[in-house]
Amino acid sequence: MTTLTTPLTQYSSGGGCACKMPQSLLDDVLASLNAGDGDPAGSGRTSPAGAALRVGLSPADDAAVLDVPGLEGRSLVVTTDFLTPMVDDPYDWGRIAATNALSDVYAMGGRPLLALNLLAWPENLDRALLAEVMRGGAGAVADAGAVLAGGHSIVDPAPKYGLAVVGEVDENSILRKGGGRAGDLLVLTKRLGAGVIGTAVKRGQAPGSAVSEAVATMSRSNASAAGVATTAGLRGGTDVTGYGLIGHLHEIALAAGLEARIRPEAVPLLPSVAELVRQGCAPDGSRRTLTDALAAGWFDPSTADQTTQLLLADAQTSGGLLLCVPPAIASSTVAALDERGDADAAVVGELVAGRPGHVAIETPPGAGGGESGWTV
Repeated sequence: MTTLTTPLTQYSSGGGCACKMPQSLLDDVLASLNAGDGDPAGSGRTSPAGAALRVGLSPADDAAVLDVPGLEGRSLVVTTDFLTPMVDDPYDWGRIAATNALSDVYAMGGRPLLALNLLAWPENLDRALLAEVMRGGAGAVADAGAVLAGGHSIVDPAPKYGLAVVGEVDENSILRKGGGRAGDLLVLTKRLGAGVIGTAVKRGQAPGSAVSEAVATMSRSNASAAGVATTAGLRGGTDVTGYGLIGHLHEIALAAGLEARIRPEAVPLLPSVAELVRQGCAPDGSRRTLTDALAAGWFDPSTADQTTQLLLADAQTSGGLLLCVPPAIASSTVAALDERGDADAAVVGELVAGRPGHVAIETPPGAGGGESGWTV
Protein backbone atom coordinates (compact mmCIF):
# COMPACT_ATOMS: atom_id res chain seq x y z
CA MET A 1 0.00 0.00 0.00
CA THR A 2 1.29 3.48 -0.84
CA THR A 3 2.27 5.67 2.12
CA LEU A 4 0.14 8.81 2.12
CA THR A 5 1.81 12.16 2.73
CA THR A 6 -1.44 14.14 2.32
CA PRO A 7 -4.90 12.54 2.65
CA LEU A 8 -6.65 12.65 -0.72
CA THR A 9 -9.96 13.78 0.80
CA GLN A 10 -8.36 17.09 1.82
CA TYR A 11 -7.99 18.15 -1.82
CA SER A 12 -11.71 18.74 -2.35
CA SER A 13 -14.46 20.50 -0.42
CA GLY A 14 -16.73 17.50 -1.00
CA GLY A 15 -16.26 13.84 -1.77
CA GLY A 16 -17.60 11.31 -4.26
CA CYS A 17 -21.11 11.68 -5.62
CA ALA A 18 -21.95 14.22 -2.91
CA CYS A 19 -20.34 16.73 -5.32
CA LYS A 20 -23.14 16.33 -7.85
CA MET A 21 -24.96 19.46 -8.98
CA PRO A 22 -28.25 19.92 -7.11
CA GLN A 23 -31.00 17.81 -8.63
CA SER A 24 -33.40 20.74 -8.96
CA LEU A 25 -30.78 22.93 -10.69
CA LEU A 26 -29.90 20.24 -13.22
CA ASP A 27 -33.57 19.60 -13.97
CA ASP A 28 -34.16 23.32 -14.59
CA VAL A 29 -31.15 23.63 -16.91
CA LEU A 30 -32.11 20.58 -18.97
CA ALA A 31 -35.70 21.80 -19.21
CA SER A 32 -34.50 25.16 -20.55
CA LEU A 33 -32.31 23.44 -23.15
CA ASN A 34 -35.17 21.30 -24.34
CA ALA A 35 -37.49 24.29 -24.53
CA GLY A 36 -35.01 26.30 -26.56
CA ASP A 37 -33.72 23.66 -28.94
CA GLY A 38 -36.68 21.38 -29.42
CA ASP A 39 -35.48 18.50 -27.24
CA PRO A 40 -31.98 18.05 -28.74
CA ALA A 41 -31.30 14.80 -26.91
CA GLY A 42 -34.78 13.32 -26.94
CA SER A 43 -35.27 9.59 -27.33
CA GLY A 44 -36.18 8.52 -30.86
CA ARG A 45 -33.60 10.64 -32.68
CA THR A 46 -32.01 8.87 -35.65
CA SER A 47 -28.59 9.53 -37.17
CA PRO A 48 -27.96 9.60 -40.95
CA ALA A 49 -26.34 6.17 -40.56
CA GLY A 50 -29.54 4.75 -39.10
CA ALA A 51 -28.55 4.59 -35.41
CA ALA A 52 -31.58 5.38 -33.24
CA LEU A 53 -31.46 6.88 -29.74
CA ARG A 54 -33.66 4.58 -27.69
CA VAL A 55 -32.92 6.32 -24.36
CA GLY A 56 -31.73 9.93 -24.19
CA LEU A 57 -32.72 12.91 -22.04
CA SER A 58 -36.42 12.78 -22.78
CA PRO A 59 -37.07 10.99 -20.59
CA ALA A 60 -33.70 10.98 -18.82
CA ASP A 61 -32.27 7.76 -17.42
CA ASP A 62 -29.01 6.36 -16.01
CA ALA A 63 -27.31 6.04 -19.42
CA ALA A 64 -27.97 6.62 -23.09
CA VAL A 65 -29.07 3.60 -25.13
CA LEU A 66 -28.42 3.55 -28.87
CA ASP A 67 -29.84 1.08 -31.37
CA VAL A 68 -27.23 0.41 -34.06
CA PRO A 69 -28.09 -1.39 -37.31
CA GLY A 70 -26.65 -4.89 -37.45
CA LEU A 71 -26.48 -5.60 -33.70
CA GLU A 72 -29.39 -8.07 -33.93
CA GLY A 73 -31.46 -7.23 -30.88
CA ARG A 74 -28.62 -5.69 -28.87
CA SER A 75 -28.27 -1.99 -28.10
CA LEU A 76 -25.26 0.07 -27.02
CA VAL A 77 -25.24 1.62 -23.54
CA VAL A 78 -23.11 4.77 -23.19
CA THR A 79 -22.35 6.61 -19.95
CA THR A 80 -19.72 8.59 -18.06
CA ASP A 81 -19.04 9.38 -14.42
CA PHE A 82 -16.18 10.90 -12.44
CA LEU A 83 -15.79 12.09 -8.87
CA THR A 84 -13.53 13.51 -6.20
CA PRO A 85 -11.98 11.34 -3.43
CA MET A 86 -14.25 10.05 -0.69
CA VAL A 87 -11.55 7.89 0.95
CA ASP A 88 -7.86 8.60 1.47
CA ASP A 89 -6.40 5.36 0.08
CA PRO A 90 -5.67 5.96 -3.65
CA TYR A 91 -6.17 2.35 -4.77
CA ASP A 92 -9.53 2.15 -2.99
CA TRP A 93 -10.63 5.47 -4.47
CA GLY A 94 -9.67 4.38 -7.99
CA ARG A 95 -11.55 1.12 -7.64
CA ILE A 96 -14.63 2.80 -6.15
CA ALA A 97 -14.72 5.53 -8.82
CA ALA A 98 -14.47 2.98 -11.63
CA THR A 99 -17.08 0.71 -10.05
CA ASN A 100 -19.37 3.71 -9.70
CA ALA A 101 -18.98 4.61 -13.39
CA LEU A 102 -19.59 1.03 -14.53
CA SER A 103 -22.73 0.89 -12.39
CA ASP A 104 -24.81 2.97 -14.81
CA VAL A 105 -24.47 0.23 -17.41
CA TYR A 106 -25.71 -2.34 -14.90
CA ALA A 107 -28.52 0.02 -13.87
CA MET A 108 -29.80 -0.26 -17.46
CA GLY A 109 -29.60 -4.07 -17.33
CA GLY A 110 -26.49 -4.21 -19.53
CA ARG A 111 -22.86 -5.27 -19.38
CA PRO A 112 -19.75 -3.10 -19.94
CA LEU A 113 -17.59 -3.60 -23.03
CA LEU A 114 -15.11 -0.70 -23.17
CA ALA A 115 -13.92 2.00 -20.76
CA LEU A 116 -11.78 5.14 -21.05
CA ASN A 117 -10.11 6.85 -18.10
CA LEU A 118 -11.14 10.39 -17.13
CA LEU A 119 -8.50 11.99 -14.89
CA ALA A 120 -7.79 15.37 -13.29
CA TRP A 121 -4.65 15.58 -11.14
CA PRO A 122 -2.81 18.32 -9.21
CA GLU A 123 0.67 18.87 -10.63
CA ASN A 124 2.24 18.84 -7.15
CA LEU A 125 0.62 15.58 -5.98
CA ASP A 126 2.79 12.46 -5.77
CA ARG A 127 2.71 10.44 -9.01
CA ALA A 128 2.91 7.23 -6.95
CA LEU A 129 -0.59 8.04 -5.65
CA LEU A 130 -1.75 8.54 -9.24
CA ALA A 131 -0.39 5.14 -10.21
CA GLU A 132 -2.38 3.55 -7.38
CA VAL A 133 -5.59 5.32 -8.45
CA MET A 134 -5.14 4.06 -11.99
CA ARG A 135 -4.34 0.56 -10.78
CA GLY A 136 -7.52 0.45 -8.71
CA GLY A 137 -9.62 1.61 -11.65
CA ALA A 138 -8.01 -0.85 -14.05
CA GLY A 139 -8.74 -3.69 -11.66
CA ALA A 140 -12.42 -2.82 -11.50
CA VAL A 141 -12.69 -2.63 -15.30
CA ALA A 142 -10.91 -5.98 -15.70
CA ASP A 143 -13.20 -7.61 -13.14
CA ALA A 144 -16.18 -6.33 -15.14
CA GLY A 145 -14.87 -8.15 -18.22
CA ALA A 146 -14.41 -4.89 -20.10
CA VAL A 147 -11.44 -3.44 -21.98
CA LEU A 148 -9.66 -0.32 -20.69
CA ALA A 149 -8.35 1.65 -23.67
CA GLY A 150 -6.69 4.95 -22.78
CA GLY A 151 -8.61 8.07 -21.84
CA HIS A 152 -7.98 11.76 -21.16
CA SER A 153 -6.25 13.74 -18.39
CA ILE A 154 -5.87 17.35 -17.31
CA VAL A 155 -4.01 19.23 -14.57
CA ASP A 156 -6.46 20.38 -11.89
CA PRO A 157 -6.19 21.57 -8.27
CA ALA A 158 -8.67 18.90 -7.11
CA PRO A 159 -8.08 15.25 -8.07
CA LYS A 160 -10.93 13.66 -9.99
CA TYR A 161 -11.21 10.21 -11.52
CA GLY A 162 -13.79 8.21 -13.40
CA LEU A 163 -14.62 6.50 -16.67
CA ALA A 164 -16.47 6.86 -19.92
CA VAL A 165 -18.07 3.47 -20.57
CA VAL A 166 -19.67 1.72 -23.53
CA GLY A 167 -21.71 -1.41 -22.89
CA GLU A 168 -24.43 -3.50 -24.46
CA VAL A 169 -27.92 -4.58 -23.44
CA ASP A 170 -30.60 -6.88 -24.80
CA GLU A 171 -33.21 -4.50 -26.19
CA ASN A 172 -35.92 -6.58 -24.50
CA SER A 173 -34.28 -6.47 -21.05
CA ILE A 174 -33.60 -2.77 -20.54
CA LEU A 175 -34.17 -1.50 -17.01
CA ARG A 176 -35.82 1.93 -17.09
CA LYS A 177 -36.52 4.47 -14.37
CA GLY A 178 -40.09 4.58 -15.57
CA GLY A 179 -40.51 0.81 -15.76
CA GLY A 180 -42.22 0.33 -12.40
CA ARG A 181 -45.92 -0.38 -11.96
CA ALA A 182 -48.38 0.37 -9.18
CA GLY A 183 -48.05 -2.31 -6.51
CA ASP A 184 -44.37 -3.04 -7.22
CA LEU A 185 -42.20 -3.42 -4.17
CA LEU A 186 -38.92 -1.50 -4.03
CA VAL A 187 -35.81 -3.60 -3.41
CA LEU A 188 -32.54 -1.89 -2.45
CA THR A 189 -29.41 -4.04 -2.90
CA LYS A 190 -26.80 -2.17 -0.80
CA ARG A 191 -26.68 -0.43 2.56
CA LEU A 192 -26.93 3.36 2.78
CA GLY A 193 -24.48 5.64 4.57
CA ALA A 194 -21.44 5.87 2.31
CA GLY A 195 -21.78 9.65 2.07
CA VAL A 196 -21.87 10.04 5.83
CA ILE A 197 -18.78 7.87 6.27
CA GLY A 198 -16.95 9.75 3.51
CA THR A 199 -17.64 13.04 5.31
CA ALA A 200 -16.50 11.51 8.60
CA VAL A 201 -13.26 10.37 6.90
CA LYS A 202 -12.60 13.93 5.78
CA ARG A 203 -13.15 15.19 9.33
CA GLY A 204 -11.15 12.45 11.02
CA GLN A 205 -14.23 11.09 12.82
CA ALA A 206 -14.80 7.79 11.01
CA PRO A 207 -14.31 4.51 12.91
CA GLY A 208 -11.89 2.24 11.05
CA SER A 209 -14.36 -0.65 10.92
CA ALA A 210 -17.04 1.58 9.37
CA VAL A 211 -14.59 2.81 6.72
CA SER A 212 -13.64 -0.78 5.85
CA GLU A 213 -17.27 -1.79 5.42
CA ALA A 214 -18.04 1.31 3.36
CA VAL A 215 -15.08 0.63 1.06
CA ALA A 216 -16.19 -2.97 0.62
CA THR A 217 -19.74 -1.87 -0.20
CA MET A 218 -18.69 0.84 -2.66
CA SER A 219 -16.18 -1.51 -4.32
CA ARG A 220 -18.81 -4.20 -4.89
CA SER A 221 -20.05 -4.33 -8.46
CA ASN A 222 -23.75 -4.24 -9.31
CA ALA A 223 -23.20 -6.85 -12.02
CA SER A 224 -24.78 -9.74 -10.15
CA ALA A 225 -27.73 -7.61 -9.02
CA ALA A 226 -28.35 -6.59 -12.63
CA GLY A 227 -28.20 -10.25 -13.63
CA VAL A 228 -30.82 -11.15 -11.04
CA ALA A 229 -33.03 -8.29 -12.23
CA THR A 230 -32.92 -9.23 -15.90
CA THR A 231 -33.33 -12.95 -15.19
CA ALA A 232 -36.45 -12.12 -13.17
CA GLY A 233 -37.79 -10.09 -16.09
CA LEU A 234 -37.84 -6.79 -14.19
CA ARG A 235 -38.27 -3.60 -16.19
CA GLY A 236 -37.97 -0.84 -13.57
CA GLY A 237 -34.83 0.22 -11.74
CA THR A 238 -31.98 2.65 -11.20
CA ASP A 239 -28.87 2.92 -9.04
CA VAL A 240 -28.72 5.02 -5.89
CA THR A 241 -25.95 7.61 -6.04
CA GLY A 242 -25.57 11.32 -5.34
CA TYR A 243 -29.22 12.22 -4.78
CA GLY A 244 -29.74 9.61 -2.08
CA LEU A 245 -32.55 7.11 -1.77
CA ILE A 246 -35.31 9.73 -1.78
CA GLY A 247 -33.87 11.62 -4.76
CA HIS A 248 -33.54 8.57 -6.99
CA LEU A 249 -36.86 7.19 -5.78
CA HIS A 250 -38.44 10.53 -6.76
CA GLU A 251 -37.02 10.04 -10.28
CA ILE A 252 -38.42 6.49 -10.50
CA ALA A 253 -41.84 7.52 -9.25
CA LEU A 254 -42.02 10.59 -11.49
CA ALA A 255 -41.01 8.63 -14.59
CA ALA A 256 -43.62 5.96 -13.81
CA GLY A 257 -46.37 8.47 -12.97
CA LEU A 258 -46.70 6.98 -9.50
CA GLU A 259 -46.15 7.76 -5.82
CA ALA A 260 -43.49 6.04 -3.72
CA ARG A 261 -43.59 5.06 -0.08
CA ILE A 262 -40.54 4.22 2.04
CA ARG A 263 -40.34 2.02 5.12
CA PRO A 264 -37.33 3.49 6.99
CA GLU A 265 -37.16 0.66 9.50
CA ALA A 266 -36.43 -1.73 6.59
CA VAL A 267 -33.64 0.34 5.00
CA PRO A 268 -30.21 -1.34 5.49
CA LEU A 269 -27.51 0.95 6.88
CA LEU A 270 -23.74 0.87 7.21
CA PRO A 271 -22.45 0.75 10.81
CA SER A 272 -22.20 3.93 12.90
CA VAL A 273 -23.89 6.18 10.35
CA ALA A 274 -26.82 7.28 12.52
CA GLU A 275 -24.45 8.40 15.28
CA LEU A 276 -22.16 10.08 12.74
CA VAL A 277 -25.12 12.08 11.37
CA ARG A 278 -25.92 13.19 14.90
CA GLN A 279 -22.28 14.32 15.14
CA GLY A 280 -22.76 16.53 12.07
CA CYS A 281 -21.25 14.27 9.38
CA ALA A 282 -24.06 14.44 6.81
CA PRO A 283 -22.61 15.65 3.46
CA ASP A 284 -23.62 19.08 2.17
CA GLY A 285 -25.02 17.35 -0.91
CA SER A 286 -27.35 15.25 1.24
CA ARG A 287 -28.56 18.33 3.10
CA ARG A 288 -29.22 20.09 -0.24
CA THR A 289 -31.23 17.15 -1.54
CA LEU A 290 -33.37 17.04 1.61
CA THR A 291 -33.88 20.82 1.73
CA ASP A 292 -34.84 20.97 -1.95
CA ALA A 293 -37.21 18.00 -1.63
CA LEU A 294 -39.03 19.55 1.31
CA ALA A 295 -39.19 22.95 -0.38
CA ALA A 296 -40.55 21.47 -3.60
CA GLY A 297 -43.13 19.48 -1.65
CA TRP A 298 -42.43 16.08 -3.20
CA PHE A 299 -41.09 14.51 0.01
CA ASP A 300 -43.31 13.94 3.04
CA PRO A 301 -41.20 12.89 6.06
CA SER A 302 -44.23 12.33 8.30
CA THR A 303 -42.92 11.92 11.86
CA ALA A 304 -39.40 10.82 10.88
CA ASP A 305 -36.70 12.63 12.83
CA GLN A 306 -33.93 14.68 11.21
CA THR A 307 -31.36 11.89 11.41
CA THR A 308 -33.66 9.50 9.56
CA GLN A 309 -34.44 12.09 6.90
CA LEU A 310 -30.75 12.82 6.29
CA LEU A 311 -29.93 9.11 6.02
CA LEU A 312 -32.67 8.65 3.42
CA ALA A 313 -31.17 11.58 1.49
CA ASP A 314 -27.54 10.49 2.00
CA ALA A 315 -25.46 10.95 -1.14
CA GLN A 316 -24.19 7.51 -2.12
CA THR A 317 -21.10 6.75 -4.19
CA SER A 318 -21.30 3.44 -6.04
CA GLY A 319 -24.59 2.67 -4.32
CA GLY A 320 -26.82 -0.30 -4.88
CA LEU A 321 -29.58 -0.88 -7.41
CA LEU A 322 -33.13 0.14 -6.56
CA LEU A 323 -35.42 -2.33 -8.30
CA CYS A 324 -39.19 -2.33 -8.93
CA VAL A 325 -40.35 -5.88 -8.21
CA PRO A 326 -43.85 -7.37 -8.54
CA PRO A 327 -44.98 -8.65 -5.10
CA ALA A 328 -45.37 -12.23 -6.35
CA ILE A 329 -41.62 -12.53 -7.01
CA ALA A 330 -40.25 -10.17 -4.35
CA SER A 331 -39.20 -12.92 -1.93
CA SER A 332 -37.52 -15.00 -4.62
CA THR A 333 -35.76 -11.93 -6.02
CA VAL A 334 -34.34 -10.97 -2.62
CA ALA A 335 -33.29 -14.59 -2.07
CA ALA A 336 -31.54 -14.68 -5.46
CA LEU A 337 -29.72 -11.42 -4.66
CA ASP A 338 -28.59 -12.87 -1.35
CA GLU A 339 -27.35 -16.08 -2.98
CA ARG A 340 -25.25 -14.06 -5.45
CA GLY A 341 -23.60 -11.94 -2.77
CA ASP A 342 -25.94 -9.01 -2.15
CA ALA A 343 -26.70 -10.12 1.39
CA ASP A 344 -28.07 -6.72 2.44
CA ALA A 345 -30.79 -6.59 -0.22
CA ALA A 346 -34.16 -5.71 1.28
CA VAL A 347 -37.65 -4.52 0.44
CA VAL A 348 -37.70 -0.86 1.50
CA GLY A 349 -40.98 0.44 0.09
CA GLU A 350 -43.51 0.30 -2.71
CA LEU A 351 -44.96 2.16 -5.68
CA VAL A 352 -48.64 3.14 -5.47
CA ALA A 353 -51.16 5.16 -7.44
CA GLY A 354 -50.99 8.78 -6.35
CA ARG A 355 -49.14 12.02 -6.98
CA PRO A 356 -46.44 11.41 -9.63
CA GLY A 357 -42.98 11.71 -8.12
CA HIS A 358 -44.21 12.11 -4.54
CA VAL A 359 -42.19 10.22 -1.92
CA ALA A 360 -43.70 9.59 1.50
CA ILE A 361 -42.63 7.75 4.61
CA GLU A 362 -45.00 4.93 5.41
CA THR A 363 -45.97 4.19 9.00
CA PRO A 364 -44.91 0.63 9.93
CA PRO A 365 -47.77 -1.80 10.60
CA GLY A 366 -48.75 -1.55 14.26
CA ALA A 367 -46.78 1.64 14.89
CA GLY A 368 -48.65 4.20 16.88
CA GLY A 369 -46.76 7.14 15.43
CA GLY A 370 -43.93 9.07 17.01
CA GLU A 371 -40.21 8.55 16.71
CA SER A 372 -40.25 5.07 18.27
CA GLY A 373 -41.75 3.73 15.05
CA TRP A 374 -39.03 5.19 12.84
CA THR A 375 -35.85 3.33 13.73
CA VAL A 376 -33.95 3.02 10.44
